[in-house]
Amino acid sequence: MRSIILVIFGLLCFQLCFSQEMKHSTGDYTQEVIDLSKQKWEWMANKDVDELKVLFDDKSKFVHMSGTWNKARELEIIETGSIWYKHADVHDVKVQLFDHTAILWNRITLTAHVRGRDVSNEFTVTEVYQKQTDGWKLLDLTFSSVRDTHEISPNPSVEEKITQLSKDKWQWMADKNVDILSDLFHEQAQFVHMGGTWGKEREIEVIKSGGIHYKKADIHEVSTQVIDDMATVYNRITLLAVVGGNEVTNPFMVTEVYKQVNDNWKLTNMSFTKLLVRE
Repeated sequence: MRSIILVIFGLLCFQLCFSQEMKHSTGDYTQEVIDLSKQKWEWMANKDVDELKVLFDDKSKFVHMSGTWNKARELEIIETGSIWYKHADVHDVKVQLFDHTAILWNRITLTAHVRGRDVSNEFTVTEVYQKQTDGWKLLDLTFSSVRDTHEISPNPSVEEKITQLSKDKWQWMADKNVDILSDLFHEQAQFVHMGGTWGKEREIEVIKSGGIHYKKADIHEVSTQVIDDMATVYNRITLLAVVGGNEVTNPFMVTEVYKQVNDNWKLTNMSFTKLLVRE
């Protein structure tokens, strides 16, 4: 009895810690940088050089259509109104985090007052921030002129690629697409279910025959960690499946391990842990 209680307690603690870690790693810094970038446009519109002086790193660079300059020059331009950033209409924002560095892409329509007249241009603005001891600092601000149909599509990180691959896998399993799954599953892959553990050949047969029909995986949280040529994905899901002719719904923590083989990622392990409490 004591062992069972310890196992239950451990699972609950793991779920709680995972949820807290997910909130921190996927939301906090990203939204913080987005809000800071938005605030920066307001400071530039209001010519608030005191706030901008704190935000801009001393070695920051500013890349415009007409030239590239440093912090002192940019602050002078804003303060004198040589370029008055009257209004930035932000259409699209994407952020990529790298430890203490954040790259933010804004697709904007900028209304500015230049040489005595208002002009409106479409830009993708690349902003690079670094989290320092006294807060986030802007290291670089680059304006790239684009068409109004332009969309932001920065190259996805390895973590994003693996996360998307895991998501696609659930759809392939639901569609019983064993051809794609056969290619995805490593030859030595293992699958750990509530009803047993087996290899690739058995899993493919189970999916193809409908022994287990993974109808729909509702993904609540996902976390991906990449170490060298190995990647681990943690999915907290609610799985709707047909087992033995009956529809069943269960909350799981699904651990997936991928290994990079040449230029492809192969699934080497997939383990289902049934959770005691479904959120």
